[in-house]
Amino acid sequence: MPDPTMPVFIPFKTLEALGELTGNWWSNTLAMEPFILEAIENYIKAPPARQQQQQQPPAAPSEAGYQWKQVFLPEGTTLRACFGKQPYYATVEGAQIKYGEHAVSPSCFANLYGSGNRNAWKAVWLRLPGSDEWLLADVCRSARKAAIARLLGDAVPAGRPAQVKEKLPEKLPQTREDTPQLHNQHAASFPRSALTTKKNKGSQRSSGRGRRRKRRQ
Repeated sequence: MPDPTMPVFIPFKTLEALGELTGNWWSNTLAMEPFILEAIENYIKAPPARQQQQQQPPAAPSEAGYQWKQVFLPEGTTLRACFGKQPYYATVEGAQIKYGEHAVSPSCFANLYGSGNRNAWKAVWLRLPGSDEWLLADVCRSARKAAIARLLGDAVPAGRPAQVKEKLPEKLPQTREDTPQLHNQHAASFPRSALTTKKNKGSQRSSGRGRRRKRRQ
């Protein structure tokens, strides 16, 4: 019957690293054999475990959190404030902000130390779950207000009549050069018959006065 055991080449660096991990000399094959077999068996069993992890559905995100005016702090948010250059922290657990075992408000957290006159929006920094960046609470509030304004700005109320701007009257001429044009415009508005009658009356008056003067002479 053939011997089922077969020699396998293992690099020196691998044997040396395994010997340091197990505390055995790398050339002691009898002492190293069980560790080598265990490593091979764990490698064979690893793929099914990975497949089970991949088949598991992702956990649904939690809807719990603390509503701070316009800003919503989801569960797991970290709050940070400083006093005397010493930072202190709080976390959002469920629907509460917890500082140790005590539930606090943002204003209370910002004024745990000091005179108690600090504005929480200007003193508290936030780190949202899954993020490594710290954002000032006031910056988060401004971004949220801008998003709300854009959302409400797109909605136009139905049935609202359109506003029509009234036309303002034209300005009157302010210089002497503009006055002849104005007189011409007024003259053009009168009918020609009216203008001719006025001229004829003026000429009749002048001719009657001339005749009277000649008779007197």
